Amino acid sequence: MDFFTSDIHFGHRNVIRFCNRPFKTVKEMNEEIIRKWNSHISDKDRVFVIGDVFLCDLDDAKEIISRLNGYKILVKGNHDRSKKTMLAAGFDEFHLTLDYEMPDGRKVLLKHYPIPDCLLEDYDLMIHGHIHVAEKISGKKINVSCDIWNFSPVSIGEIASLCVSEPRVLDEICNVSVSEDKILNIHANIHMTDFAGLTDYVYSVMRDKWKEENES
Repeated sequence: MDFFTSDIHFGHRNVIRFCNRPFKTVKEMNEEIIRKWNSHISDKDRVFVIGDVFLCDLDDAKEIISRLNGYKILVKGNHDRSKKTMLAAGFDEFHLTLDYEMPDGRKVLLKHYPIPDCLLEDYDLMIHGHIHVAEKISGKKINVSCDIWNFSPVSIGEIASLCVSEPRVLDEICNVSVSEDKILNIHANIHMTDFAGLTDYVYSVMRDKWKEENES
């Protein structure tokens, strides 16, 4: 079976305070998340971690990840390191984004940053992390941050059973372009929790423009 989680932050002392996690020490947090992971996951399962796995040194990360059951697939978050480092830490796959198909055929985007629904025209759903304290469902997006799922991975069955809500911003707009004289034009009306995703999208538009100019 497939499972999803994100924003674990193994080894990160400050996340306990920032997110009001119910742990007294980093060791207690690490051990409880490992215990919950392994109580849900067998070595026959796949776990998609949608970013932000650890903030500790690589040797400590290797020891932690080696204790986690299952085939582990990372979709890179803003706190994750290079592909080489994350594979060395114990992940079986590394991706920047990933397309996924639900059992009922719906097409899903797996990406760390939530992006505005109006940029998800090619997808039925998005599974993301990054926002630690928020609703589980927002428009077409499902947040699998461990903080809002009792620090446990979420099964594909549970995700499939969720009722996707109406868009949070009914008149949502996200128009981004770069003019010939390199002026960036942004017209956006989005919920603020999608700002990181919008920023990532803006950079992608700019990269495409630079690539186009370099190839011309």
